[in-house]
Amino acid sequence: MTIRNKITLPLLILLALLVSACQANWSIPLTENGVPSDNAITQDKVDYYIETLEEENDTVLLDQFLYDNGYRLIDQIVVSSENAAPLTYNWEEFAEYTFISNKGELIIEGTEIPVDTIDIQPSKRLDEVELSIMDISPTILNALGLPALPDAEGQVQFDFDAKQAVIILTDGTQYDKLNAMAAAGELPFFQSQDKIYCGLTVYPSVTTASSAALFTSTPPSVNKVYGHGFRSTELTTLFDVLIDNEKMAVAVEGASMPFNLRNAEVVLSGDRDGNGYSDDNVYMNAMEVIQNSLPHLLYIHFHEIDDMGHEYGENSTEYEAALIRVDQYITDIVDMLPSDTLIIIIADHGMHTTPNGGNHGTLAATDMLIPVTFIQK
Repeated sequence: MTIRNKITLPLLILLALLVSACQANWSIPLTENGVPSDNAITQDKVDYYIETLEEENDTVLLDQFLYDNGYRLIDQIVVSSENAAPLTYNWEEFAEYTFISNKGELIIEGTEIPVDTIDIQPSKRLDEVELSIMDISPTILNALGLPALPDAEGQVQFDFDAKQAVIILTDGTQYDKLNAMAAAGELPFFQSQDKIYCGLTVYPSVTTASSAALFTSTPPSVNKVYGHGFRSTELTTLFDVLIDNEKMAVAVEGASMPFNLRNAEVVLSGDRDGNGYSDDNVYMNAMEVIQNSLPHLLYIHFHEIDDMGHEYGENSTEYEAALIRVDQYITDIVDMLPSDTLIIIIADHGMHTTPNGGNHGTLAATDMLIPVTFIQK
């Protein structure tokens, strides 16, 4: 009897392993406005992101797989199951609380939802999009007469000709809020511009991923900067091209660098005067660089709009006040810059309201649409 058990147990284990290996990976089909497609969420992709993102709960945000399947702005999703009525979710409200587990479970606000298919309803605001954040570096390099980025997926938007370029990043600026305040006369600089372009950032719509896309002209799937916790890329960046061609690049940052700006001379600003803000110090440092020795590329990163958005929300007086301050800083900076300068003012991502203030990172239009302004002096 004992000998038989010793023989049977290994055989049973082997049989279980063989059965498990032969089972097909699960897959959740995606449809678009009710129309079947070849898109799907698969077990291997979920496992990949759980490992890559080092997720502790064996779940990944659903947005990740919608973006990987080509969706850029989402209004709603409809979840269908044989045993339940279809459920519709407004994406701005639910995106940051909706996950897929490594077992193929859809989890919304901590509740498992039965799912056979997910119908995607893209936002009609995709029609407003005029360019991508990945188009900025190609446009700058073309204007400066420098070689293109080797991995670039973005396109040259305008045939500028300049001796130097300036990127002004207004972190966390929501496209709609900027336009509304400009139209109301609260942002004189932006109100004075002939055109504020509607740009599209990458997913996740956070500073690290957006910065990598901005400087490499590639999406996260290529540059491998998947969001928080990924602070550098191995790909060639805009700064690398400048240095390789004996050009100078300076970056004026706030208290810290959210993304590794290698091959740029970095000036950290912080809150030197103790007034609770760093943007005034960013402004002063930027003006000093311009007055003393303007490099071929100057990158200026204003942080406080994003900070106020997180703490108070994008409809708060604090968020609007930060935009008003930056609007004045930009006025002075642009006035100080010499002729033959290409100036690009851009946000890395937008902002949406939460019960405790604001946040970003989803495929909702509030987070993905960004304002972009081009000025040729």
